[in-house]
Amino acid sequence: MKIKPGFKLKSENGQTYIICDKSANPSFNSTILLTETSEYLWKMLQGGTANKEQLLNGLLENFDISTVLALNNIDVFIKTLKENGIIE
Repeated sequence: MKIKPGFKLKSENGQTYIICDKSANPSFNSTILLTETSEYLWKMLQGGTANKEQLLNGLLENFDISTVLALNNIDVFIKTLKENGIIE
């Protein structure tokens, strides 16, 4: 999985969300607010490509989170990115 060109994070007023360069994807008109764990997952995906196992290991190593909750967070995050055409 990797993030398509034109998408990036923006932090404002203590919140982080995904924005898109309209020339890269004119149909993207959503605002996706990120949690701390989803922001971490985003940064892992920004570094190139990451698979689900790598994402899981990253969450488990850096957050006080159960495996079940981490997997759920990953599934919801990836589903959201796919539904919005953000990842390949």
